[in-house]
Amino acid sequence: MPRNLATEKGTTSVSFFINVVLFGLKLVGGILGRSSALLADALNSLLDIVANAAVWIGIRIANRPPDDSHPYGHGHANTLSAVFVALLLVITGVYIGINAIYVIIYDQYETPGKIATIIAGLTIVVKEILYQWTIRVGRQTNSPAVIANAYDHRTDVYTSLGALFGIVVAQMGFPILDPIAGFFIGVLILWNALRLIRDNIHSLMSGAPDRKTLDKIYETAATHISVKQVRDIKVRSVGTKYIADLKIMVDGHLSVTEGHDIATDLTRCLLKHADNLQDAMIHVEPYETDSRKDNS
Repeated sequence: MPRNLATEKGTTSVSFFINVVLFGLKLVGGILGRSSALLADALNSLLDIVANAAVWIGIRIANRPPDDSHPYGHGHANTLSAVFVALLLVITGVYIGINAIYVIIYDQYETPGKIATIIAGLTIVVKEILYQWTIRVGRQTNSPAVIANAYDHRTDVYTSLGALFGIVVAQMGFPILDPIAGFFIGVLILWNALRLIRDNIHSLMSGAPDRKTLDKIYETAATHISVKQVRDIKVRSVGTKYIADLKIMVDGHLSVTEGHDIATDLTRCLLKHADNLQDAMIHVEPYETDSRKDNS
């Protein structure tokens, strides 16, 4: 696969194209195949197209360099687009669930045709491949928007599985199970949407990264040849990147210039070895041994 596709923009572009194709197939299949579950899935694909557009815009804004109004960059635009995707999923889940209940109450269900079965099966295969590819790129780039897009693909796999189950069972003589499957599709979409919102609120509130990232920053600072002790580390998220705030202790006899040089070199080391670190603020303090503290 071309390298330019294995990027945030690349995965979003491919996802957009595939969702347009799947929306058309599901819409036609749902109408001709008389499947409310597949029509519900078609609506999900329509909102996927809107979500892809939101992710694309979020990525473009997030990649803008820092300016006077946003000195720490525009990284949270990526997170905001992920939240927007999640909100669309909430709307989708609620609508599908309500529509399925309406169909069941008013006995508006029919036995789906074979075309609905074929399209639901095709969607499962395509979306699972798309999920595996997108989640890998999202984790490599630490992009909340791309990861949200990936989970949207995985949700589509589950929804299409539910639709396929309802269609097949309905064709076996139980047509009411088609809208019932549509209802559970709506519940599943809503559950995944709420989980996405929870995860991205953590980022919007400048939450700390995972323990592995924190440990790597501490290890890099603590093993620096001129650092006597690391007293405190605080790390906050800015979209796909992190900003670290460290307090280090160095030889108290060093000059201000020497302390500054140590901080500069440590910053360079952190940016080199810690993944997705955008910047580090180093606070230099004099180090005193226990014996010197006692004598004072």
